[in-house]
Amino acid sequence: MERIGSVLSGVLLPLLLCGAGVYFLFAVGGKILRHPRRALGAIRGKSAARALAVALAGTLGVGNIAGVATAIVLGGAGAVFWMWVSACLAMLLKYAEIVLALRTRRYDASGRAHGGAMLYIKEGFGGRLGKGLAAAFAVLCLLCSFTLGGVIQSSAAAEAMSGVFHMPPLAVGIGIGGLAAVILARGSAKVENACIAIVPFVCVLFSVASAAVLVLRREAIPDALSAIFKGAFSWKSGGAGALGFLTARSLRYGVARGLVSNEAGCGTAPIAHAAAETKSPAAQGVWGMIEVFVDTVLLCTMTALAILVSGVPLVGEGGTMLAINAFGAVLGEIAAPTLSLSILIFAFATVLCWSHYGSECLLYLTGKARATKWMIPAVLVCSVVGAVAAPALLWELTDLIIALMAILNISTLLVSRRAVIEETRHYFESV
Repeated sequence: MERIGSVLSGVLLPLLLCGAGVYFLFAVGGKILRHPRRALGAIRGKSAARALAVALAGTLGVGNIAGVATAIVLGGAGAVFWMWVSACLAMLLKYAEIVLALRTRRYDASGRAHGGAMLYIKEGFGGRLGKGLAAAFAVLCLLCSFTLGGVIQSSAAAEAMSGVFHMPPLAVGIGIGGLAAVILARGSAKVENACIAIVPFVCVLFSVASAAVLVLRREAIPDALSAIFKGAFSWKSGGAGALGFLTARSLRYGVARGLVSNEAGCGTAPIAHAAAETKSPAAQGVWGMIEVFVDTVLLCTMTALAILVSGVPLVGEGGTMLAINAFGAVLGEIAAPTLSLSILIFAFATVLCWSHYGSECLLYLTGKARATKWMIPAVLVCSVVGAVAAPALLWELTDLIIALMAILNISTLLVSRRAVIEETRHYFESV
């Protein structure tokens, strides 16, 4: 399983991600750039913003801290430039999958919208093949909500809280799982409300810490930026930068390994965006681009600059400890508690978001709303198990699951590319 996952995650998937990203950059990127007013006009509406908050809860994570540090260790400061390039391509993939999700979404008896990769995979391929591939994606996403969205999240949070605050791991697991289960039991609207409250807070918390480092070491910022651009065009920096972006969402869970978990192309975030009340799929797609911008261009850049201006040696295994050492070198003893609290909140938000994704997959597979109630005890069990004993085998399994999901999803984006182009033209070129 490890060898298969290595080939899929380390070779096939990066090529597919970059290739599809370049295609959509030329196919729809130009139209978006030529009509900036239409793009700005798209980012309106409370419902659209709520969907963004839920999706961000799933994408923000420890990778915003550890993923960037690892990319810099692997390829030097120039790796950051290639993370920016990769983010630009990922924006278009996120845009395309959200457009398709809104085109194919369905409504239940209460009028609430449901959608995601399952529906546009089914429609994109059609017939028995489409049904089979859609069901396969839903099963994979459900499994991932247990591993990536439950066990691994709780493990990272428990490690951070026990290491800094000496909290019992079991208590951390019960707290995360219990609170997530309570919110999930109250319905998807409560999940949205919780994400709206959590996401801005954790973004501000981490941004303030990063900004404090940059202000205190502001004289080193020009040299850091110079190092990024000077080192950008070496093969080592380019490769590590792309790898750092593609694996950043795996490293957000506190384990420095090669999990390719790029939500832009993975097909999960469209589940959240499909619930938005908007008349134009393309308009909601713009929100997806903002999601990638906030997650990677904004927060990851702040992390990178904070590390580069700190003066700590860029050696070793990288990951969380490099980031903590860098922040600690400037901020002192307050750094460790601040980053640990950020990891805890990041982890909880992701558990909550992935629980919602799992519920939607259960609904698709069974067609019965009551089946989603099974996610409530599952969230609690996964959180407790992750806090006290996260098997290493789960990482290998999750590597494989994420790779298969992304390959299915991106293949469908290419198959359904005409629909994405049609929606883009309709929104951006209409008077």
